[in-house]
Amino acid sequence: MACSRPRSPRKPSGGRRRGRELFAQFRVTVHEAEGGILNIGVVLNRDSGTLRDGDAEKMAETIAEIVRTHHHSADVKLVAGSEIEAALAAARKSHDAVLVGGGDGTISTAAAVFAGHKTALGILPLGTMNLFARALAIPLKLEDAVTALVTGETRRIDVGEVNGEIFVHHVTLGLHPRIVAGREKQSYRSRLGKKLAGLRTWWKLVRQAPRLRLRLEFDKERLSLRTASLIIANNPFVEKLGGLPHSEVPDQGKLAVYAAQTRDWKELLAMSAQAGLGKWESNSRLDFLEGRQVVIHAQRRKLLVSVDGELIHLATPLKARILPGSLQVLCPA
Repeated sequence: MACSRPRSPRKPSGGRRRGRELFAQFRVTVHEAEGGILNIGVVLNRDSGTLRDGDAEKMAETIAEIVRTHHHSADVKLVAGSEIEAALAAARKSHDAVLVGGGDGTISTAAAVFAGHKTALGILPLGTMNLFARALAIPLKLEDAVTALVTGETRRIDVGEVNGEIFVHHVTLGLHPRIVAGREKQSYRSRLGKKLAGLRTWWKLVRQAPRLRLRLEFDKERLSLRTASLIIANNPFVEKLGGLPHSEVPDQGKLAVYAAQTRDWKELLAMSAQAGLGKWESNSRLDFLEGRQVVIHAQRRKLLVSVDGELIHLATPLKARILPGSLQVLCPA
């Protein structure tokens, strides 16, 4: 279903930005918003996997051609990862809407740059998992995605913030950041290679899973837990058979926390199997909480975390909150 469906009853070397104030949600079609030709900026991170491994120039030309086919102007920039934040900030100020392409870190940085501003951001599915694009119901084929975005609508959605770092999908502690770190030590040349490297690392590390002793302050709740893995998500994940973890449009104004109940590798395997079947809130081996903010205390002064797939050390306590309606995005009508 499209982004317009009704609600149901990292960072690259360019760095990150901090969170913004809260905004009310609204929706309007792209053509209604501007009533004519739009000046659309396109910023592509040439250092991200898909663009680095493919024909980046050809992809840029394809995007520009589709935008112009729909009678809008296209200003396409292929930039290095170290220049991505500055390029996005400049595009935001000089265009009616901006499409961004790259990995998870690029999308997270873009969200931080655009949060709190009126310029709409369109997400191109040029990452490995494209989880945020999936949450917005954006087609995963590039040509279809561009068409859907330039003929779609704008909508305000939520982003999360942890210790000042913006995230659009999730923050993870424990096992997952270790898997990301282990995967990055391996060499791979494709999306499939990256996934296989992750599976190899997961199989190795799941049998020596970490044990985190945490104290959580979740809205008015207080609890202590021991876990091998914890996820803070921008809105609860949709329960969908065989689906990858993503929300059903992140606009409910909630953080969701999922914590593994065990560090036994066989139980973690069973937990992962249930998650692979789309069971998150109903997962018998996961604790589930939801609310507007959470504070996480740990025994260590700093924790290695994954923020939208990008590794970073954050000082404890971790303070996460939801920023409702703070990002205006393009999505299919």
